[in-house]
Amino acid sequence: MSLWTFTLLTIYFACGSVISIYGVFICNRKRTEGLNEHLNENDMEEGQHVPLLSGKPSNLIGGNIVSYSKEQRFSPADIWSYIFEVLFQINAGAVVLTDCTYWFVIFPFLTIKDYNFSFMTTNMHTLNLALLLGETALNSLTLPRFRISFFFLWTGIYVIFQWIIHAVVSIGWPYPFLDLSAPYAPLWYVLMGLIHIPSYGVFMLIIKLKHELMMKWFPQSYQW
Repeated sequence: MSLWTFTLLTIYFACGSVISIYGVFICNRKRTEGLNEHLNENDMEEGQHVPLLSGKPSNLIGGNIVSYSKEQRFSPADIWSYIFEVLFQINAGAVVLTDCTYWFVIFPFLTIKDYNFSFMTTNMHTLNLALLLGETALNSLTLPRFRISFFFLWTGIYVIFQWIIHAVVSIGWPYPFLDLSAPYAPLWYVLMGLIHIPSYGVFMLIIKLKHELMMKWFPQSYQW
């Protein structure tokens, strides 16, 4: 699951980069439209022609200018913003879950069983948390309680994917407690499901602490 989580975190940052670039593009376009509007107003005062209203498409009907506002249309940016927020909320729980499982269960207790500890795996379980904490310190996204459902859904997709793979191909399980042939497999699955709640809750506390500190340190400029 660590690879899935790191991939999801990479997709999150890629999505954030695309939204940021789109925001800069929109800002520059509005600035250009504002400049054009100012020039059109000057031309109208000189009586040269009738300008567009606010840079929007318009028609001259019966001597009246009728404008069609683009704001009435649904913006694709709203969808991408929602996806970006959901990706953050899934990562918040998934990173805590995978890193805690690795450092508190697998790393100390499975070394004697020759579990595969590679340099990449070890660093992956450290870098993802560092990146997410850094992102959390800079953004203003929230973590509502009901969004834990997306976290459960993400884990469920991963587990079902592993079941399908192991039903077709005989390979080792990425985590020993996922092995369905283990005598206490149902108990392990129930336990891992319950751990989702504190994993998500820990990150909720981190975000709440961040907002309280920001309100204390920057009360005039910080708004939540």
